[in-house]
Amino acid sequence: MSSSRRWGFGLLVSLLTACGAAEVTQPVVATGDQDQDALASSEQDLLDGECTADWAANPCTVADSAACGTGDPGTDTLNSPNNCELGGMKCDPRPRMCNRNSKTYWFTTITPTFVYDSLGNVLGSVPTGTKLRINLGTKKTISTVSANYLAMGFSVPTSAGAVSGWIRPETLDAGYTNVMNWLDANYRPAPNPGGTYSDWYIIPSNNTPYLDLHVTSDCPANNMAEHYLGRNGRINLITNLPGKGSPTKAVYPNNTGLNFKRAQIQHSVSMPLYDCSSGSAVKVSRTLDFLYGYVQSGHYGWIAMPNLSTSAP
Repeated sequence: MSSSRRWGFGLLVSLLTACGAAEVTQPVVATGDQDQDALASSEQDLLDGECTADWAANPCTVADSAACGTGDPGTDTLNSPNNCELGGMKCDPRPRMCNRNSKTYWFTTITPTFVYDSLGNVLGSVPTGTKLRINLGTKKTISTVSANYLAMGFSVPTSAGAVSGWIRPETLDAGYTNVMNWLDANYRPAPNPGGTYSDWYIIPSNNTPYLDLHVTSDCPANNMAEHYLGRNGRINLITNLPGKGSPTKAVYPNNTGLNFKRAQIQHSVSMPLYDCSSGSAVKVSRTLDFLYGYVQSGHYGWIAMPNLSTSAP
């Protein structure tokens, strides 16, 4: 099934029930700061529902790979070879990962734990019994946190509100070995386009010009341009551009002048923006542009240009 297919909320609930999890509900988000990526990519939750309802026909042993674009990286187009949909297995509700044990995309903490940004800073604490989701397509080691790989939790309920960030798989009910095996089953890192890199710097963005504008023309309630900008002192590096799920691949502070290595071979890509205040999408003249590169070696992805500057702060 295509990871660009959109499903309605009612169908999501039906699929969840069909997977044998009739009592699973969305966890309550802790109070505190607003979600740094809370629904930042809420389009993702509409991409292929829960774990597949037809477990026999779409097992977790069969790959459901997705392709990268085939266009010229030197042009402003979504069809870039560096804009790649995530690979997964047939059961995975891309861009999330299915918990093969419960046949839902919820994982449950079995011990108190933390969510970390990509530098190892604690973003929030997570109590035992918290249900959370895991993004496909990314893993990372942070020496100050663990010698093992970490997985990217999506919009995890924490003491500081719902945040996306790195979490230790051994603290989850599925266990470290299972989580890593499932992540690795069809793992494909974002491409290194080669060529030269220029120095940009992560800065606090001016979000005002983008408030209330949407990044897709079907006007989902939460698919907002501002969700790809700085919030609560953090920004996200995303796996692919909006419209293909754009799951968070890394989380960085935006007030320390971190260096972003922009791939020169990859042209910036402009995403059209829409005003939905009338009830239907009206395209506006403003766009939200994205650059491709990396902050830390090995984690390539896209960052919205308002989060970046060519001058060191």
